[in-house]
Amino acid sequence: MDELLEKSEGLNSEFSRIFEFGPAGDSKRVNASWIMCLVALEHSSSLRQLAMCGNYTSAICIIRSQFEALTRAAWLFYAASDQKVENTFSTLSELSQSADQKPNNAEMIKALEGKAPAQAVAMFSEFRDVQWKGLNSYVHGGIHALQRHGSGYPIQLVEQIIKSSNGLLTMTAVMAAILTGNEVIVKDITRIQRRHKDCLPDLLPHL
Repeated sequence: MDELLEKSEGLNSEFSRIFEFGPAGDSKRVNASWIMCLVALEHSSSLRQLAMCGNYTSAICIIRSQFEALTRAAWLFYAASDQKVENTFSTLSELSQSADQKPNNAEMIKALEGKAPAQAVAMFSEFRDVQWKGLNSYVHGGIHALQRHGSGYPIQLVEQIIKSSNGLLTMTAVMAAILTGNEVIVKDITRIQRRHKDCLPDLLPHL
């Protein structure tokens, strides 16, 4: 596990350099998506820190937030209406908070169909279909959290979570690379993946 976490930090270090370039242009759509990529990046880092401390229940909760931030980043760029994008920059208030409740995660994924690359949409859908109920159980203090926290976490489960988070980190890096407008950076992602394949899941979807 220590070796996996160390390799994951190496992956994160390479991908973090993408964010030094900044987004191309100053459109609200691009900037909103960029900010959500940064949120997903932060969640990825937090998950590894929690795992390093042995706080596995909290780490598993974080991966849902990482997935939701990445989904929103893609939705804002590919599928959100101009008004929805505009709403994200409204002054925080009870009204703007209420307006931000829709669409939910499932609706965002549906809205991406036919607009975002099909492989990315398939990944979002598969992740949600396979992981969502279990992650909700952890987030809301359900049976998964109770039983796993009570009896202990198998090392294979924790390693799977870390690798899944690294897979989401890879998609976040691709999304950020697209937002830079620099095709060289986008193509670099594949080379980075190959160098760090030991800490990534078998299937690595692209945005």
